[in-house]
Amino acid sequence: MRDGRGDARLELQEQIECDVAVIGAGITGALIADALVATGQRIVILDSRDVALGSTAATTALLQYEIDTHLVDLTARLGADAAARAYLACAASFDIFEQRFPELLKLSNYRRVPSLYLAADARAAPVLQAELAARRALGFQCTWLEQAELVERFGCRRPGAILSALGAQMDPICFTQGLVAGLERHGVRLFARSRVTGIAERGARLRLEVDGGASVDAAHVVVAAGFESLDFLPQPMVRIDNTYALVTEPLRDRARALTLPLLWESSRPYLYMRGTPDGRLIVGGEDVPFKDPVAREALIGRQVRHLATKYRQMFDQDLPPMACAWGGSFARTPDGLPFIGRAPGAHPALLFALCYGGNGITYAVHAGDMIRAAIEGRTHELDAVFGFFRTSKEMAA
Repeated sequence: MRDGRGDARLELQEQIECDVAVIGAGITGALIADALVATGQRIVILDSRDVALGSTAATTALLQYEIDTHLVDLTARLGADAAARAYLACAASFDIFEQRFPELLKLSNYRRVPSLYLAADARAAPVLQAELAARRALGFQCTWLEQAELVERFGCRRPGAILSALGAQMDPICFTQGLVAGLERHGVRLFARSRVTGIAERGARLRLEVDGGASVDAAHVVVAAGFESLDFLPQPMVRIDNTYALVTEPLRDRARALTLPLLWESSRPYLYMRGTPDGRLIVGGEDVPFKDPVAREALIGRQVRHLATKYRQMFDQDLPPMACAWGGSFARTPDGLPFIGRAPGAHPALLFALCYGGNGITYAVHAGDMIRAAIEGRTHELDAVFGFFRTSKEMAA
């Protein structure tokens, strides 16, 4: 262990070859490697930090089928079929996740919990009721809660909300570290603190140039390094935002944290919250545009004060004592969906899994299968929904 964090894995200090190089040892990179390991290909994972210490460490791990873009709005942007497939794919990820990793999820405190989507004000209530009807039409189990019931059941001072049966929470660092340890036992090589500084074309292959002079020659490269993946895109296509979060000390009434649904609201940026198995609250939000990591960290104190104010407004009580706070950066697209696969203008052997917004883990479940299909020269049913070449009015503009 170095600096008291993470796993003490070796840095890359030589020139090596592999079939697939994955840039990023977070939950997305680990799930992609897991989808590929059964193919027998030689897989190498590189990370500029260590396992799960980038975007995965910053996530608050609210697992939702709900996308930041409303189903009603996504339908207007992409059409009814693509919008439905996007929402249904997120919903399907829960069963896929649970079937593939039952033991690892137990160790990662994975638990199904409902999701509560709050109307930020009276004007938002009719919008959410229309959204409720659209979700019900797709078969989602949702109900509408009026203000009095919200106050009685959850203490929320809001005019109404959609309560969805489907949602989950977990410890993403524990899961990722456990998954990577299993991958290493199956021959995957992982190098920590090995920052990729460039990707050079070598005919049909690619060479990753690594800090310190090391390199990796690969038949395929998959970039899954969170917002830092954008350094390798041939052209700018997204924006980067910072989000902020805090975790409280254990509550006196720990049952509140254990019975709380995943909670988020209709305002943008929105407050979001969940409980933890040891009786704490994780509260996040207050997104601002990204400038650089130093500026992001400098804003933590101010943004935490804003989170405390919003918490007080929602629950009519002070935020419980805080244990720690942090900031994280994420990339997002105009339609709120990820980019998974080949990018316009990129080398055919260069693939991406990025721009997950608020649905990082549910999108990542599908990324492995989509990337494997691309490497094997197959199309995937979600390419038209999550791929770079999907049709969107905003992206076309």
